[in-house]
Amino acid sequence: MVTPVALEVDHIKKTFSDLTVLKDVKFRMQEGEFLCLLGPSGCGKSTLLRVLAGLESADSGKILWSGSLTEKAFVFQEAELLSWRTALENARLPLELHGTLTFEEQNKKALWALKRVGLEKFAGYFPHQLSGGMKMRVSIARALSSSPKVLFMDEPFSALDEITRFDLQKQLRNLSEEEKLTVIFVTHSSFEAAFLADRILLMSAKGGNFVLDQQIAFPQKREDSLRIQADYQSCVQRISSKMQESFV
Repeated sequence: MVTPVALEVDHIKKTFSDLTVLKDVKFRMQEGEFLCLLGPSGCGKSTLLRVLAGLESADSGKILWSGSLTEKAFVFQEAELLSWRTALENARLPLELHGTLTFEEQNKKALWALKRVGLEKFAGYFPHQLSGGMKMRVSIARALSSSPKVLFMDEPFSALDEITRFDLQKQLRNLSEEEKLTVIFVTHSSFEAAFLADRILLMSAKGGNFVLDQQIAFPQKREDSLRIQADYQSCVQRISSKMQESFV
């Protein structure tokens, strides 16, 4: 069975003043694929993510999404929770803004989303009562509450400690499989990309385009034991070496 194409990106260009950030970017991705945009800081990966999500416009080129992938959500680098709202109320916010469900239905979906990230017992807690990892979980729950088909994520775990980061990586990867999400995830970590992705697009350090398009053949369900396996370490090393080459 052929997996439908989710997205076609055709010769995208983006400049800021006299700086070309994206140059002739083109690729396809499939529905249900977990795609990591990998590259060093300043290479244009976050700009590309925002263009794909419709938060910024490209100067030229085309972005074609599958007609079935109309529901999209964005998770930013910072949790950006509203301090005066509880975890449940923060998760409920997109549903309130959409305005098509009753209050009871909104609460039910928001609580379901919190449960999916393991925070149903903290629904009544305010942001100042939550750890950094828990705040990010609420941010992901807020995105999930609207039942998106596509999830955009801009380095959401970069500020977290290693143990929390590893836990959220595993949780996100398995959640994406269970909910059949199409995910585009920005990171500067080859370790994170290799653990999460079905496919990695490595951007040049000079920006503008890709220097590697790498399929990742690990099992769909990812466990922490993968991180110490020789195949994983070898994959990380290959990708890291290619990233270093892009600086030359």
